[in-house]
Amino acid sequence: MTTLTDAQLAAIAANIFVMGDRTKTKLTVPTARGPTAFNLALDPIGAQHDFQDAGIVVMDFTGNPSSPNIWLHNESKAFRIGSASKIAMMLSAVQLRLEVRQILAMSPKIISTAAEFDALYANPRLWAKSKAPRTERMSRIASNPPLISKIFDFTKSPVDFAGLDPDGRIDAHGRPAVATQDAIVAKLPPGTLPELEWKHWSNLTFSERLWLAGNMSDNVAATSCVCEIGLPYIKAVQRAYGLIDNDPKKGMHLFATRGYGFDPPGRTTPPAVAPPRPLSQADVEPLQVEDFWDAGGHNFIDKRSWVPGSAAALAAYMIAMKTDSLVNDGSVIFGQTGCTTLRNNLADGGPHAISSFFVDNGVKTVPNTTINRQINKIGILKKSDGAKAQLICEFVYLETQQVPKPPAPHREFMQYAVAAVGLISEVDASPPGHSSSGKAGLLGAAVHKALLTL
Repeated sequence: MTTLTDAQLAAIAANIFVMGDRTKTKLTVPTARGPTAFNLALDPIGAQHDFQDAGIVVMDFTGNPSSPNIWLHNESKAFRIGSASKIAMMLSAVQLRLEVRQILAMSPKIISTAAEFDALYANPRLWAKSKAPRTERMSRIASNPPLISKIFDFTKSPVDFAGLDPDGRIDAHGRPAVATQDAIVAKLPPGTLPELEWKHWSNLTFSERLWLAGNMSDNVAATSCVCEIGLPYIKAVQRAYGLIDNDPKKGMHLFATRGYGFDPPGRTTPPAVAPPRPLSQADVEPLQVEDFWDAGGHNFIDKRSWVPGSAAALAAYMIAMKTDSLVNDGSVIFGQTGCTTLRNNLADGGPHAISSFFVDNGVKTVPNTTINRQINKIGILKKSDGAKAQLICEFVYLETQQVPKPPAPHREFMQYAVAAVGLISEVDASPPGHSSSGKAGLLGAAVHKALLTL
């Protein structure tokens, strides 16, 4: 590869989101808004003993999909959110895809092959062009750069993730076609479910593992994607969007900085079979969280986590994803392409999707409720992980209908989302939906009933 000039690197840097001015890249921190009736309907939920310590944000998109009414409760408190933090890796993957496409579309073209992209992202001179604060250590990306040639298929037009694409065919409910999902599951070795084993991770391409991570919450699939993207880049994306903020009063605390499925808090590589490359311990940055953890001195006694999240940060992500405000490509459709991919790779309530306590043990218990669309990611931390009781995180968007049509003032159709952290379940249930749901199910029923009255 020809050595790139400073001018060429600067031109390329202008197409890389994480290198942009942080005053122009951050999402808006959610603030309460909505009519008095909206708050009056939801305020009693926050006052209940079951939810008084949890962080909850309710976003009602019904009637105004571009600007939801927002109700907040302890939104700034950070808890461990477990697998729900996989949405940070997924956002990083889609952001990376956009910038690869934009760099390829530059005129005059500077680089074009997968090998040239690998060299570019490993070039320290590129990351020196960043406008981000030096405290973000953007130079770390060059030492553990995204493996572009492993992640993308350059024979696709436009360039896209390698492998079967669940984003490609959509059914009548706006979900990826089940046939595509079935084809991915069919590639899993016999006996793999419910969890992919490390010895089989390389049997699946990046797009297939991305879907397994989002829709089925597979730990090996998610960690292999994290390894290929690289923690430094994933951290840069979270910081660029303002999903993590050094000011605790602002409430933005989504900062996944490690893989999944390891024995906490020890090793950084899984047993027996190595991932695509080791995760660097230097890139793990645990943050303070407010959890209900084992006081016996076994696990997590310092109340710091590498998978922290607050309801405010999850809500900001949800609102941006719903309104196509993430992964903005600068075109007339803005972030529609990227946000569609995110939505289509999260759990969808379909036959392969991981369940949701909030939905299955909550919303579905409300009489006459039909769910027309579901997008969710759940996080579960069990007693075996060190929790006093199972800790639940819910990140869920629903489009519902009441059949038969309810009498006024109840609403027939609703579109709403909930981000909830720090919910307690009385049992160690796996998978969700097969035993008592604890507070997550109670919250689902309470929120749905409250919103119906508006």
